[in-house]
Amino acid sequence: MTDPETSREVNLRTSSIVRIAYHQLSVMCGTHDPITPTSVSNDTADANARNITCTGRLLALPVFASASAALCNAYAVTKNSHESVAAILGSAEDGVRAGLEFASPVTDKIANVLETPFKAIDNAVCVGLDFVEEKMPSVKLPPDQIYASMKDGLRNMFTSALETFRLLFGGTKNQIEDLSVTKQTVQEEIRKVSS
Repeated sequence: MTDPETSREVNLRTSSIVRIAYHQLSVMCGTHDPITPTSVSNDTADANARNITCTGRLLALPVFASASAALCNAYAVTKNSHESVAAILGSAEDGVRAGLEFASPVTDKIANVLETPFKAIDNAVCVGLDFVEEKMPSVKLPPDQIYASMKDGLRNMFTSALETFRLLFGGTKNQIEDLSVTKQTVQEEIRKVSS
């Protein structure tokens, strides 16, 4: 009398209990926790192995470093939000890892053939980064400081524009008001003269 739905629920419940127990045991023992995301240092190490420096320089900029940290944190929070999400994302990570391992012989051959163009692109990007860092030193500042300075700059620009408009058109408003007062006095004078 076991229908497939009931046996599936029991299997899912059992695997969930085992996963929870393993998680608690690994936390108590201080061993590797399977739910925490793996670091992305393998990509950086592979890029550095091929002498590509632009990726390291880009990731070292505070804006990119904070953005990647925020993305990693969001991924970790999402993955830790529920055990089923952790299982799904863990399976997806394993699938991507297996796909990369399967494709690595082909991609290694392609990378070896394209090594010279990659180095030229890397050099061009590094020259561009040097130019940007020279012309805009604020790129090396933390993002919150960049935001504050941009906000202050925009506020100063709009304040000066408002002051300019006030100086240009404030006098005109007073002249128009004076003209309306003068028009009223002229009309009163005309009435006096005609009566």
